Amino acid sequence: MSFLAPLFFAALAAIGVPVLLHMIQRQRTEVVEFPSLMFVKKIPFHSLRRQRIRHWLLLLLRCAALALLVAAFARPFFESAALVAATGGSSEVVILVDRSYSMGFDNRWERARDAARQVVQRLAPDDEATLIFFDSGAEAANRSTTDRASLLAAIDGAELSARATRYGPALQLAQGVLEDSDQPLLEAVLISDFQRIGVDSAANTLLPPGTVLTPVSVSDDEPVDNISVTGAAVQRDFFSGRERAAVTARVANRGGSTVSGLQVVLELDGRELETREVDVEPGAAATVTFDPFTLEDRGMPVSVRVAADPLPHDDVFHFAVTPGDVVPVLVIGSPGEAEANLYLERALAIGTIPSFQVVVRSVDQVTTDDVAAATVIVLNDAGLPVGAVGEAMTRFVENGGGLLVALGERVRWPGDNLTLLPGPIDEPADRDGRGGTLGFVDYSHPVFEVFSTPRSGDLSAPRFFRYRPVNVPADALVLARYDNGDPALVEHSVGAGRVLLWSSTLDTFWNDFALKPIYLPFAHKLVEYLAAYRSPTPFLTVGQVLDLSEYPAAEEIDLASANLVVRDPNEDRVSAGGEGRVGFIDLAEQGFYEIRDTESGASEPVTVAVNVDLTEANLERVDPQELVATATGRAAGDRSVVADRELAPEDLERRQTLWWYLLIGALGFLATENVISNRLSRAEIDPDD
Repeated sequence: MSFLAPLFFAALAAIGVPVLLHMIQRQRTEVVEFPSLMFVKKIPFHSLRRQRIRHWLLLLLRCAALALLVAAFARPFFESAALVAATGGSSEVVILVDRSYSMGFDNRWERARDAARQVVQRLAPDDEATLIFFDSGAEAANRSTTDRASLLAAIDGAELSARATRYGPALQLAQGVLEDSDQPLLEAVLISDFQRIGVDSAANTLLPPGTVLTPVSVSDDEPVDNISVTGAAVQRDFFSGRERAAVTARVANRGGSTVSGLQVVLELDGRELETREVDVEPGAAATVTFDPFTLEDRGMPVSVRVAADPLPHDDVFHFAVTPGDVVPVLVIGSPGEAEANLYLERALAIGTIPSFQVVVRSVDQVTTDDVAAATVIVLNDAGLPVGAVGEAMTRFVENGGGLLVALGERVRWPGDNLTLLPGPIDEPADRDGRGGTLGFVDYSHPVFEVFSTPRSGDLSAPRFFRYRPVNVPADALVLARYDNGDPALVEHSVGAGRVLLWSSTLDTFWNDFALKPIYLPFAHKLVEYLAAYRSPTPFLTVGQVLDLSEYPAAEEIDLASANLVVRDPNEDRVSAGGEGRVGFIDLAEQGFYEIRDTESGASEPVTVAVNVDLTEANLERVDPQELVATATGRAAGDRSVVADRELAPEDLERRQTLWWYLLIGALGFLATENVISNRLSRAEIDPDD
């Protein structure tokens, strides 16, 4: 036993007071009337009998009462776990219920809710409980409450989500609840199907010492059969001037038996368009290609669906198919040098997403209408046109257009109009021998980012035999340099537009770049960057937050409009972000979201396809004991660790309140002493009593 205020024991010296009262000389005098005392000698009266303790019981009662009062003010408490449990053994119980979509397999969700109800019904009257539902995140429905009815109501009202399993957020929330608790006993009950994919998120979470973590599994040990639609690809072509799309879907068999004659359905705008059958071997995947369909001038919601199985969430894959983006490109070359444009023209003709509509003009044939119709202009070994066309090109760039300048020996640039160049250009320079290479490349730039991963292309392979030196200022943005340090690719901003200057040719006249496999993606990325092109997003994943300001299909929507309406796949209206977060949508459901500005009069809404995280479709289980060891460092059900619970002395004393019992005992002793002393006093006064 320990005491919060042990200095109060100094007051035990007051126990000497009853002893002194019992030992004090208490001479009883009787008044006798006598006529005169002048002739009587006064003799002091000594009574040894009065100096002895006559009533031991009264003395012990008074001393005990004082000792209990002092002990009560010292605030005692027990530190032993067993005594803590005996004097204040209520518990803090955290119930964690997995609601990820894998819990929708068969009847796991109902079994999980039944298990949670049983935990609530077993709680003692003084136990406090917190109910946490979790998937990829965690949410506390009730926190540290003794209201059993509210806990049961929260369990009854809980719904399955479309998110994946992550144990980390749930255990971190439980950790906070348990650490804030002043209860002497801590317990957590984890109800889940214990998917292995969610364990890594709990690696850095450790529940407070003394916590007993009890796993409750609602999954069966037998292997499960599950079919998933894991993705879809779209191939585009043109027929009779109309763009068509052919969908190829991929279906995976995650079970242990062959699935024969599986029906795979292609849905367009919610209606069945075509059905195919396929056989899928166990642990393998198969592809299904549907007939092409004609695209409309809007984003079209498309779904690929298989027959329902015990896990329905991964039986469908949603995506949006939009008309192919076309980037108009104007290539301006030198008169009579059409071959110089051959490699660039052929490379851009292969583009699909986006596709490039290339118009080739010589510098003496280009018109202002050609400039106005372009998104990107390429000056390929040609100087800036003079007159109205040159002025139109300057305005084109200043207003946000993109310009690529490829230098060659035919470039003649007006000396009085260097606005579009990062600096003056010099006469061609030769590299002797095998030529030079690219010695520096900024792989963080969008043009070269595609080459940043291993085995994505070697930019040091092309050999450069000639180039035009460029005098760029020190603060110029040089994206690539030759191995001798001279600039190879320079970026220059003019107004709202971008200019890229390539100091060699885009054909094989001065280098062999056009003969390398990396030339094709390099040419595509150059034009895409100058066009500020953003590829369409066919689908997003449940749990992501959609930023409409960054979503290509929503560029025409006024995010500040009070008439912005967002509907989820259940046709419920959802928020598009609050103050300070306008245009942000939390994607919590699987299916198609529709975004519309009802004031703009647009006939078609923006459609956003949302799919579940397919990693959750892998139903491989983890041993629950492994997760328990990760979160507590102990095996499940080990209740001997209660002694490890470290509570502050104030918390222990507050839970036990032993001082009340000591105070009641002291008052009892004082009352008993009062009764006995009164009886003894009456007996001494009346000897006949």
